[in-house]
Amino acid sequence: MRPVSVFARAVRLAGLAGGSIASMAALASDPVLAPYSDSPELRIEALSDTPAIRPRLRLQGNWPTPCLPEIDEIQLEGNELRIGLRSRKPLCARASVPFDIEVDLTAQLGRQWPATPLRVSVVTANDATAPSQLRGFAVITPQPGPRAVPSSGLWWPLPSDDAANPMAGTGFSFEIQGNTIAAAVLGHTGNGDAIWYFGTGQLRGSTTEIDLVAATRDGIAGERRASDDAVLTLEFDGNGRATAWLGQYERGENQPVLRQQVIALAHLPFAERTDGAAWQGDWVLLGATPGQPRSARQLRLRAETFLAVANYAINADDGSILRCERDPTAPKVAPPRRCRLTDAQNTLVAEFDAIDINRLDGFAPDGTPVQLIRADRR
Repeated sequence: MRPVSVFARAVRLAGLAGGSIASMAALASDPVLAPYSDSPELRIEALSDTPAIRPRLRLQGNWPTPCLPEIDEIQLEGNELRIGLRSRKPLCARASVPFDIEVDLTAQLGRQWPATPLRVSVVTANDATAPSQLRGFAVITPQPGPRAVPSSGLWWPLPSDDAANPMAGTGFSFEIQGNTIAAAVLGHTGNGDAIWYFGTGQLRGSTTEIDLVAATRDGIAGERRASDDAVLTLEFDGNGRATAWLGQYERGENQPVLRQQVIALAHLPFAERTDGAAWQGDWVLLGATPGQPRSARQLRLRAETFLAVANYAINADDGSILRCERDPTAPKVAPPRRCRLTDAQNTLVAEFDAIDINRLDGFAPDGTPVQLIRADRR
């Protein structure tokens, strides 16, 4: 269960403006009423029976009154799903009551589950005319797809077109051991105080959700405050790219409200240049010999030939060439979105769609999984 919190430090960390409704109410002459429900828990899961034919979701949580909600809206754009819950009954008692709602996407939308992980936002309102507020979020798939192999190490928010990027100066550190991922978020509050989050979770396919515990200067020296804790949702797009949702709960007028910041992350090289020079060095190519999935051979890449600003080629000592293509919509420092390795006769050896500065994953022409892994020298 995620902690209820007054959205203090993470608001400043994520740059979300505005105080909580409870804070504004404290300035009024009327007495401040406690929220109907102190539990922000909202479970969003996929029901497992025939998900490809009849995709369904299950929403479970606590409603602030016995006047339980109904589905008010469902919108699906690409892989972004928005589900609205609303109670339209007036004059309900203040008593938290569990609710359990099943959402049949085929019946509601006439569409099947998208091929990519579904980003589900649940917004709620406890009044016929009240504005909807974000109550829960999850990135889920009916069945986990291929496992991501994100690199352990320091990850950074990609530059934003917004000069006032609230995540500037914030770092993320990931450590992956098997299916367990540990995350540390290093940042600062609007007052300049350092704040540090840590948590662990299970990597399911390419997604994970981690409850983060905060440790600030005051928290380390004195009593830790649960109000500083946060939740981190991650969707890895290959080995060196990810989308992160960092959020905390604040007390709303009658139920907890989730505040989030969406962050594009990348595992970046410690170098001034972010072109092919970051990939030069000694590598081991695994599985690329036809009929020998356990084969291995060494490549030495030399970043001497650059095709253009958007794309570049890296020569190898044996005549092979690694040609990489950037995402034109992403910042220039982002890893390429795909690379192709050809031999000296320009025959395709492998295509890589999961790119990192230390590991590239892809497939040979016959479908055999192939890895290109940096070889560190002692």
